[in-house]
Amino acid sequence: MPISVPDKIDYTELSESIQVFSKISQIDTSFYDFSDTLLKDGNIYHGLSDIQHNLDLKDSATITLFPVIAKDNIIGFVICDATSASQERVNLSKTYIESIANSTLGELINAHIEILNPLSAQNISQMRQFAMLFKPTLARITPSVAIKQPQRSAGGPSNIDKILTYVQNNIRTPISLESLSQNVFLSPSYLSRIFKKYMHINFIDYVNYQKVALACKYLMTTRNKVSVISRQVGYSRNSYFSKAFKKATGMSPLAYRRNHYVVQKVHTIPRDLSWREDDTIFDISRRYFKKIKADFAIQSADGAPYVNQIGNLTDSGSRGWVFTVDCQQSTHPADAVIDTDTAVIQWLYTTRF
Repeated sequence: MPISVPDKIDYTELSESIQVFSKISQIDTSFYDFSDTLLKDGNIYHGLSDIQHNLDLKDSATITLFPVIAKDNIIGFVICDATSASQERVNLSKTYIESIANSTLGELINAHIEILNPLSAQNISQMRQFAMLFKPTLARITPSVAIKQPQRSAGGPSNIDKILTYVQNNIRTPISLESLSQNVFLSPSYLSRIFKKYMHINFIDYVNYQKVALACKYLMTTRNKVSVISRQVGYSRNSYFSKAFKKATGMSPLAYRRNHYVVQKVHTIPRDLSWREDDTIFDISRRYFKKIKADFAIQSADGAPYVNQIGNLTDSGSRGWVFTVDCQQSTHPADAVIDTDTAVIQWLYTTRF
C-alpha cells in the first residue's frame, strides 16, 4: 500500500523540534525527504535549487546519514554533522530523533517512522557507484514510475532473493538484521516478517544453519583448527560458535569431525524460494544439480530409491552418497517430504560402515 500523505505537509513542528535538538545536543541536524523538502536551522526549503544552495555536504568525514523508513519504504534521510560532537554521541541520538519524528511527521502521514542505523562509508560509496553506472537509465525514469516501482516489489519474492544473495555473499562475516536492513533499505522488523512469511523459518535461525553447514564442510574437508573455522564462518567468539554448532548438530565441532573424517566431498543446498511444501530431498536436489549442471543419478535397491552418482563421484560399494538435513543425519528416506522449516541440505560422499 502506498503511504497516505496530505497534499501539503506542515513541517513546522518537526523543523522546530530538529532545531531545538541541534542546539541542545550541538549536533547540527537536518532532515531531507524525497518530496524535495529540506528542514535545516529552523527553515523549510522546497525544490532542488534551494536544497542544493542550503545543504553543505562537502566534509563527508563528519557527515552521518540515517535512512528514514515509513511503512517499509525509505522516505528520506536524517543528516547529522558530527563536527562538534563525537560519532558515538551522534549514533546514540538516533532514538531521540526517531521519537520526535513520530510525534510530528508520523502523526501527519499516519505512519510509524523508523530511523535505521547510519550508512557506512562503504554504503555511501556503493550508492554513488550505482548512480554513476545507471545514470542514463535513471534519467529516463519518470517520477510516476519511480514512485510505483518500490511498491511493485515491496514484500514480494524479489526482496527475498536480495536477502538470500546477501546472506550467501556475506556468510563468512557476522550477519544481523540491522546490517542486512542497511544494505537492502528495508526496516529490520519488516525484513523479519517477510522472511518468515516466504521462507517458513526465522531469519537468524536460517543464517545460523547456513554458517553451521559451512563449518561442517570445513570440519570434514580441512584440518583447520576449530578456532580458525569459527572465524571463517563469521563468529567473533569461539564459545558462541560452539554453542550454535552443538544446537544445530547435537555434538561439538571436534566430535563432528571425528564422526565425519572420511568424507571426501560435500555439496550444500541452501533453502531458497524454489522449495515447495510438497518437495522431497530428491526433488530439491535434482533441481539444484540440474541448475549447476552436475550429474545426479538415482537407482532403486529393494524398491527404495537412492542416489548413486553426483558429479563424477559414483557409488562404489564401500563409498557412496548420504545426506543431512539441517546438519544432522536424517531418519527419513530421501523420497520423503521435507519439513517446511528446513534450512539446508548437504550431500556427503563418504565411506559406508
